[in-house]
Amino acid sequence: MSDLNHTIGDGWAGLDGFTDEELAAAAAAGDPEAFDVLVGRLAPVVLRFMRRMVDDPAVAEDLVQETLLAVWKGLPDFGFHSKVRTWALGIAHRKAVDHYRRTHEVPSADETFADLASAQPLPSESVEKSELVDALRAELASLPQTSRAVWWLKEVEGLKMAEIGQALRISNGSVRGHLQRSRSYLSTRLAPWRPGAPDPAPAETLATMSDGDGPPDRDRRSVNGSERRART
Repeated sequence: MSDLNHTIGDGWAGLDGFTDEELAAAAAAGDPEAFDVLVGRLAPVVLRFMRRMVDDPAVAEDLVQETLLAVWKGLPDFGFHSKVRTWALGIAHRKAVDHYRRTHEVPSADETFADLASAQPLPSESVEKSELVDALRAELASLPQTSRAVWWLKEVEGLKMAEIGQALRISNGSVRGHLQRSRSYLSTRLAPWRPGAPDPAPAETLATMSDGDGPPDRDRRSVNGSERRART
């Protein structure tokens, strides 16, 4: 388990046809080879996720090790009420949250995108020569942690809404809300990389980051002062 890029030996080829759940059941019964094969499948997925949740690559790898150890210890009590991958990613998310609690103040699961409406420059202004993937990586890092996790698990790992809710221990409605706001925010911030698309105005960026619970904020989008003059 010390090598995240562990490959399955030829002697374990017969286990390749087993599902993750079958491997987990065998590992829970004490089969170490089944667990090694399971780790070979889970480790890359967990590491991908952790690298998006934690900035320091070395810390990310340490947290993956902790996650896989927790999976090993938890297998005897795993009730198979979800997929093994969903369960493992949920453990990984909680390890990341615990890490941030030790080093940062962690926002609640209901954090709002209004906090992102800062004076930071748009990607086109700060990293004009950056590739789209670099810009996406930078913008993902700026998302609130829960929203980042929801977006990644849906768009990259392909989990269903209910599976994401299980992994992150939030409601399906919260999953949908985080996903919708993440998509809207990323679409706006990455607009300069869409062929033929003009750079979004700063006021438009602010508008897309509201909670969406009420009508559009006309005052924010009228930063040119025209409405203010009309009322005076």
